[in-house]
Amino acid sequence: MTATVPQIKKAMADLAAIIETSPRGDKYWPIFERLERELATRDTRAARLAAARMAVTEVRI
Repeated sequence: MTATVPQIKKAMADLAAIIETSPRGDKYWPIFERLERELATRDTRAARLAAARMAVTEVRI
């Protein structure tokens, strides 16, 4: 099962609160970083796909 972008953002917000308020919150930092990478990957992928679609549209015009 793949997490959605809103789920990833919610998890990041929850982790941020835990990291900031918990005495041992720093141990969750690697998970936060992994979620950041996943979000960046999805944003990059979506942008690349949009650019490819746009390029095809420009060729047709």
